[in-house]
Amino acid sequence: MKIKYECYPCILRQSIESAEMVSADDQQIKQIIKHFGEILAPALDSDFTAPMLAAEMQKYIKKLNRIEDPYFDLKEKNLIQARKLMPLVEEEIAAAEDSLLAALLMSAMGNSIDAGVSLNVNIKENIDQAIADSFAHSDYSCFKEELQTAENLLIIADNTGEALFDLLLLKELKTYNLKITYAVRQLPILNDITAEKAEELGIGEYAEIIKSGTTAPGMLMEEASAEFLEAYQKADLVISKGQGNLEGLLDIEEDIYFLLKAKCEIIADVLEVGLNDFVFLHR
Repeated sequence: MKIKYECYPCILRQSIESAEMVSADDQQIKQIIKHFGEILAPALDSDFTAPMLAAEMQKYIKKLNRIEDPYFDLKEKNLIQARKLMPLVEEEIAAAEDSLLAALLMSAMGNSIDAGVSLNVNIKENIDQAIADSFAHSDYSCFKEELQTAENLLIIADNTGEALFDLLLLKELKTYNLKITYAVRQLPILNDITAEKAEELGIGEYAEIIKSGTTAPGMLMEEASAEFLEAYQKADLVISKGQGNLEGLLDIEEDIYFLLKAKCEIIADVLEVGLNDFVFLHR
């Protein structure tokens, strides 16, 4: 999905926030803004996606400040907040008429924890919204039918906080006769999940954790690892979590279920839903 003009201010804001997290001084922030201007013209004249541009800015910030993971503290904060609400979410799934559908909805709800959009997310409000509104678009019936005969499922993961809610989805999916693979980022980027953290959260109990190869906050097939490509080609079902993965895959890949919250007008328009709607879309 080619980057839109409206994405540029958002990525610049995101870059300045990243710099402030690592206590960059005024001179460093000026350098970051200057670098953004330097790469803006090439991006305008190419097939850049938003994750590509964000990755370039994050790479520069890490190099400038000599830090590997600017979002480490935020990710830990997100996990503390999410853990407090896990019992509530577990109760909702257990009480639902269709527990798998409820787990998918709560996994989509977890996608609200997105540092690329906002550093301050009220998870409880998002849980309440998901319970009240459910999916604005859902291809669940198609997914449920395919699930009956599927042997291999690939989940392309997104944010760290939402991985806790993915864990509840994995527990539901594990009741099916499936090999599940959970693909994470190659390196720390924004507040996205890494292999080490996925293992720490217990995801390895329900799925094989692999590194996707991509260093962007979204799946870029040109960066895909051999391990990811093998899992992708073998998969009977693919679930792509979040906006960044959607931006990287929507226009170039087919037969994917996109599970997310539409957190910006551009994504909402592309998916033909409202802003902040929850979506489970098959393309």
